[in-house]
Amino acid sequence: MEDLKLEVISPTLSVYQKKGVFCYGTDAVLLAKYVLNNFKSMKNMKMCDLCSGTGIIPLFICDNNKDINAVGVEINKEACEIAVMSASVSGLSNRYSQIYADIKEVKNYFEPESFNFITCNPPYMTVNSGYMCDADYKTIARHEILCNIDDVFKAAFYLLRTGGNLFIVYRSDRLSSLFKAAHNNRFEIKDMVCISSENLPSNCKLILCKASKDASEGLSMKISSVNIFS
Repeated sequence: MEDLKLEVISPTLSVYQKKGVFCYGTDAVLLAKYVLNNFKSMKNMKMCDLCSGTGIIPLFICDNNKDINAVGVEINKEACEIAVMSASVSGLSNRYSQIYADIKEVKNYFEPESFNFITCNPPYMTVNSGYMCDADYKTIARHEILCNIDDVFKAAFYLLRTGGNLFIVYRSDRLSSLFKAAHNNRFEIKDMVCISSENLPSNCKLILCKASKDASEGLSMKISSVNIFS
């Protein structure tokens, strides 16, 4: 595979990136750290990462917790291949696997209620909004062309055990769509962190949230700032 670069994330985690194509962002790392902060223990737990891309979220979580087993679901075949390579070079192949599939077809690959929690960094933009990239894979990753936020919650409901959690990063200007999709699929948003930049502390563009399957109402909300240049 041409134009691959191996990036060292930690002493035990290295991931392959393809220049100008499959590069993870701050939002993915923030979501992985948010998930880790929500658990004291992940012993005997299984997680699934939807819209997994090159697998940075489950790879990061597996690297930081030796108990978790993870699987990613991604519709781009090349991204899946890169994720598998990253898992191999980081010694995580025994706890992490990647499935080349559409998240709308998870019933073809998993039994219901197979996972303790789900993560997802989904496409943020509607089909007719924002800049449409020349490369189809970038447009698909950023825009709701092959899946939307409702598809994410539908897949998560099938995959999660009752009381299980979906952890998601999303744009703050689409909160209405997020809450609608959650309620339509029997989820309650239980925890939310509004992310702002240290340079623009009053401007929140991203949110991290935990949505629980078949849970009662009750939302905890926090504000956090990050240095996007660190």
